[in-house]
Amino acid sequence: MHIVFDVMGTVLGAIDMSLRPGIKETIKGLLEAGNRVDFWTSGPVDYYTAMLRENGIPGMVHKKEMGSPLKPDICVDDEPQDWFPGLVYRVKPHICGDLPGENILVAELICCKESNSSFFWD
Repeated sequence: MHIVFDVMGTVLGAIDMSLRPGIKETIKGLLEAGNRVDFWTSGPVDYYTAMLRENGIPGMVHKKEMGSPLKPDICVDDEPQDWFPGLVYRVKPHICGDLPGENILVAELICCKESNSSFFWD
């Protein structure tokens, strides 16, 4: 399965660049289970690639834009767009360490694909 995570507000805090609680473990679990994990951003790709590396998160960061060559099975984002390919797993935004987003669980992502439904958190 191919899963793409948004960087700002999903993996990293929108204000302080802190890691979302449990995100490293989630990504590690997905990779260990044989999934492909990538990232995308509307911001500068090189900057966010460096930020992920500094936090020990492997993977390629791509530009988030309509017509992207990425064709993921699941898109994980705090602000999903109508044009996103695959299933959409919307998460509450991770703002900062003091206002953390909720954990993103591997089981929920796998279940999302297997049940062929999208998850939306309000």
